[in-house]
Amino acid sequence: MKFRNSIAITIGVVLVLLAAGNWQTFAQKSEGIEPSGTELFTHPRIKDHGKIVRLPDAAEQPRDGSKICVDVTAGGSSDAINPAIEKVARFVNIYAGAGRRPADVQITVILHGKATLAALNNESYANQLRADRNPNVPLFEKLKEAGVEILVCGQSLAHKGGRHEDVASEVRIAVSALTVNVNRQLDGYVFIPLH
Repeated sequence: MKFRNSIAITIGVVLVLLAAGNWQTFAQKSEGIEPSGTELFTHPRIKDHGKIVRLPDAAEQPRDGSKICVDVTAGGSSDAINPAIEKVARFVNIYAGAGRRPADVQITVILHGKATLAALNNESYANQLRADRNPNVPLFEKLKEAGVEILVCGQSLAHKGGRHEDVASEVRIAVSALTVNVNRQLDGYVFIPLH
């Protein structure tokens, strides 16, 4: 009798797990996600960064004319892309292809605090952080191509011993993060902190 009960319990567990898998597929389809094996995620604008899921039937869709000011103070490992900068790639991809149709968006990124050194060119980054190169630079290139404005706080740069010529060519120097955040909000940008 105990043997039959354990078989029944095992079968029941297997059926519940199978049903859960089918429910997940059903839930994804009802949210506009078309699961196709491992191709659930996509990179519509920034290739290989900021993966997203398409949700054409979701309730809230990206709007044309959106303006985002991303305030990045989070640091990261010296040998990897700063996670906050990777998230900016996701923002670009969300507006490019997560919804029913692509939506125009203006994004400004201001780097300061622990994120300041991410703005350095390869040589300066290698000298300051004892790394081979700045892993953020290739993503900066892709973000700039996508129309993202990338700035570094001139005050933070100076306090960390950086010079203007140390900054990557894709990044411009602002007087301060404060002025960027105030100016962009006066221009109608939504403030998104990534700390």
